[in-house]
Amino acid sequence: MNIIFLNWASLCAHDVCLALENLGHHVNILQLSETAHHEVDDEFMQKLEKRIHETNCEVVFSINYFPTASVACQHTHCQYLSWIYDNPQLKVYDQTAVNDCNHIFTFDSHMVSQLQSRGVQTVAYAPMAANVKRLTSPVITNACAQKYSCDISFVGSLYDEKHNFYNRLISRADDSYLKGYLDGIIEAQSQVYGYNFLAELLTPDVSERIRSYMPFSVDEGSFIQEAEVYADYYLARRLAFIDRVKLLYTLGQFFQVHLYTHGTTDIGNVKNCGTIDYNEEMPYLFRLSNINLNCSLRSIKNGIPLRAMDILGCGGFLMTNFQEDFLLHFEEGVHFESYSSLPEALDKCHYYLAHETERQKIAAQALELMQREHTFEVRLQQLLNSI
Repeated sequence: MNIIFLNWASLCAHDVCLALENLGHHVNILQLSETAHHEVDDEFMQKLEKRIHETNCEVVFSINYFPTASVACQHTHCQYLSWIYDNPQLKVYDQTAVNDCNHIFTFDSHMVSQLQSRGVQTVAYAPMAANVKRLTSPVITNACAQKYSCDISFVGSLYDEKHNFYNRLISRADDSYLKGYLDGIIEAQSQVYGYNFLAELLTPDVSERIRSYMPFSVDEGSFIQEAEVYADYYLARRLAFIDRVKLLYTLGQFFQVHLYTHGTTDIGNVKNCGTIDYNEEMPYLFRLSNINLNCSLRSIKNGIPLRAMDILGCGGFLMTNFQEDFLLHFEEGVHFESYSSLPEALDKCHYYLAHETERQKIAAQALELMQREHTFEVRLQQLLNSI
């Protein structure tokens, strides 16, 4: 099959292209324009349509959904396959999502039910995968073991940038009611795992107040609601900062905790190790950490983040906040462990650091399942079969 892969700085782009080639497909890589990331780019659309004709392309493939690609495929009667690994992913709610050329797959089952309930029947569920061979092949040297070994590690953003939406809103709004209300629902949500109610509590009056300080309007024909945008882009990221700092600070009081992030925030006894290279270094860390944490953005309602799949695909032990989609593919206590509160996370970390044999058995069972059912080759064959 002739496939055009729209390339951008997605973490799994190389793994996807390699898997497609391993499956026997011809992959033609086209760099996505910067404009097409945010809006319909007519110039890039024409470029893509020309490439489709020149290569006799049967499928255009992208990580995440881009309306420009959908319109180009609609014009040329080509199939467009997009695989979403981010949430929020505002572009998938664009009016072009209903184009009949689309085959939209997303890692979050909640997004599927939400879009389908609003009339978008081109979307389906597909969890992420892992390049198990790449993740497990590096040889662990004594130097690597010394550098990356730790009790507990976490890789990810703290969402502590000064320019983030929440901080910008609060700095602009001389509105004690709005700040108190938003802080209140963020605190309430922080106590609840497995159900997200932030958007439900953003009443029309509160949304109007937010809009008055940071003007925003949903595009005509969009399948998303204004309150959902505020919840996912403003509040969920603020909550991720609170969730992650609380978790790391608490665990750091009892264990050796290493944080890998682009920020410089100090968190108690936690060692901030800076950034880590996704391809070259991260596999060592996930294999050498006794416990690997996943603390999901609350905008990811049910889905399994790519980080978690990478941990399992490395043969690492995963401790994650509860996410419903895990139970569609894995068994808790057999392939991973989860927590639904901060005290539970602390208790389970104590337990598994004291029970090495059990911890290693769970990690090994997860790796075996990943090798059998969750490689990129397996998943991409399922996606292509469906179209």
